[in-house]
Amino acid sequence: MARTTSPRQEPPMAPDQAPAPPAQGKASVAARARRGRALMPDLFDSPLHGKVRGQRSVMAYPFFHLGKTAPTREVLRYDDGQVRIEVAPGPAGIATIYDKDLILYIASLMAEKLRRGELRPDDPKPDREFTFTAHDFFRVAGRDTAGKAYDRLLQMLQRLQGTQVRTNIEMAGEGTDGVFSWIDAVNTRYRRNARKEKELVSVSVTLCAWLYRGILNDTRLLTFADEYFDLAPLERRLYEIAKSEDVDEAGWSIGIEDLHARVGTRGLLRHFGQFLTELEQTQRLIEFDIGLHRPASETQRRGRPGYEGTIVTFTARPRAQLSRRPFIAAAGEPLPETEDGEANGKP
Repeated sequence: MARTTSPRQEPPMAPDQAPAPPAQGKASVAARARRGRALMPDLFDSPLHGKVRGQRSVMAYPFFHLGKTAPTREVLRYDDGQVRIEVAPGPAGIATIYDKDLILYIASLMAEKLRRGELRPDDPKPDREFTFTAHDFFRVAGRDTAGKAYDRLLQMLQRLQGTQVRTNIEMAGEGTDGVFSWIDAVNTRYRRNARKEKELVSVSVTLCAWLYRGILNDTRLLTFADEYFDLAPLERRLYEIAKSEDVDEAGWSIGIEDLHARVGTRGLLRHFGQFLTELEQTQRLIEFDIGLHRPASETQRRGRPGYEGTIVTFTARPRAQLSRRPFIAAAGEPLPETEDGEANGKP
């Protein structure tokens, strides 16, 4: 019978004496790991490194309710004889101007993918899904992450998915005779923390085809200033309209009645005129100055001047480089863009 021997017990080896793993080909382990990371698909379209951008038609016309509270019965309508818009609420209410921040964020993520060549207008199978972290959206929009911020984000997504939009505006030569929602589908991933509470990990949204075409084929998406997110609803709309009209230092004028309709406010024209007068005095609107030119004979109401026939002029201030909130890139991440689209950094 063959004798069995027990394996010899070797003394433990010091860490600095441990043998190196056997070589596997010419590449080192570190090099193989770097290649593996490079081949792994990027799970997130965030963080957003570049500027916030918007699609011109969505900025020019009133698609969103101007308030923090989302009405559940109110229908928004706009018709200037050429452009027609009707927006109806879903079960969670109608999307608001603050919900629009998420549309701007997704448009900006899409603009970055276009710049990197990851999206093409002639792609036969367009990928309209975008995945991002809630924290990055909060960072870009300047929102607080404490308290019920994530619950508010989920409510925002519900309103954007439920709101029903009908318009004759065409995107890239294509329109729709039916209705659409801003978001076709939403998928959220979460994990449980030590207290067994849900924590949001990522959000995936599928952008509607109408808006996707508009962003994909817009040769010059409009760039927002960071201060946009600090503006009140009426100020946001005035800023968006001025941007969409390419207002320069020569100025652009519009009748107050038409501007009132373009803004989408439900307030009286007189109240809107008073707001513009105060804005003319303070000139707190970013990038643009506002001037009011009333007709010689103003309508008097209870001793107060009316605003019928008033012409509103927007004039761009001398251009200065737009600021960006500071972004600290992790190792290996690209630096943010400058105004001309180049990386903001020196070699």
